[in-house]
Amino acid sequence: MALPTASDTTQTRPGSAKTAVSDSLVHIHPRGADGRISDYTVAPGVMWHYENTKPFRWLLHIPRDLGQAPGYIFRKENKETFIGLATASVALWVADQAIIDWSQDFGRFIGLKAASTQKTLVYIPFRVGSANLPFEFNVPDNLNSTFYFLGDGWTHLTVASSFWIYGGIKKDNRALQTSSQLGEAILSTGLVIQTLKRLTGRQSPYVATQDRGEWHLFPSYSRYQSFVPNYDAFPTGHLATAMATVTVIADNYPEYRFIRPVGYSLMGLLGYSMLNNGVHWASDYPIGIAIGYAFAKIAVRNGRTRVETAPDGAAAHGTGMAPPRKPKPWFRQGHFSPYNYGPFTGASWSLHW
Repeated sequence: MALPTASDTTQTRPGSAKTAVSDSLVHIHPRGADGRISDYTVAPGVMWHYENTKPFRWLLHIPRDLGQAPGYIFRKENKETFIGLATASVALWVADQAIIDWSQDFGRFIGLKAASTQKTLVYIPFRVGSANLPFEFNVPDNLNSTFYFLGDGWTHLTVASSFWIYGGIKKDNRALQTSSQLGEAILSTGLVIQTLKRLTGRQSPYVATQDRGEWHLFPSYSRYQSFVPNYDAFPTGHLATAMATVTVIADNYPEYRFIRPVGYSLMGLLGYSMLNNGVHWASDYPIGIAIGYAFAKIAVRNGRTRVETAPDGAAAHGTGMAPPRKPKPWFRQGHFSPYNYGPFTGASWSLHW
């Protein structure tokens, strides 16, 4: 579901831009000469500019994002991150079988079906040569399947489409760019994930022939396609896609602070469901999540421009990024707000976490 921008609740004052109060901050989102909203104040002194975008233009950005990925990911400052990912992956690999067994025992204990079954609502057969590529739309029919469906492509397509529809109706460039960034981040992530799956060839838990599954490195295309679950566990594509979606939305809408907690909680349910149904091992998660995060950051970075603020408070487009400001301690982040609502007059003070 697309999130509303501050312009949805604006009140027009004579001689002033449209303003709205969100999270105790005043956001000024003036419309340009073309009637579109392109500049968004998301925090004091932080304004982002979003250009309008055309449908499916994001497909042309995929090669760019893939080309930028090595320079973005393999930076010197990411050394500790790589050490953490490697350590976490190895530690989880050692405990993989115990984690799977516990997860499935717990699922049985609470009566959560392990099978991820779905009902087909739409099925249109389609073939390209010997490849069977039908158009199929399914919906989950039990609780574990519902959790698993959080990582389904249809879920993320619906989210991206919602932003696109909203942005088109409201002439909201941020929503349109969010939709485009979701498309390029998800597809870029998918291409890298599928490449790694076809290189590592790890067995999924439910078809494993030994504890923690076998690794069939560099399986041939025909061998991989003959029985995909025997080769496609590492890394996770569902959690990678979910991480890309949450990161793109949260980065573009930082004033909505519930996005990450809600998104990560849903990802936790998704992660558990894939252990319960035996699709993934826990050690498949860290690398997949990191890949989704990286491509989301690249897409967002390319999809907006920081706007410099002139001394008089007017916005002026700049060519560089403003230096980050040192955050105030929590006890100095209170916001004092006098109010006058009909017969009620007073003031409030709130903290921003």
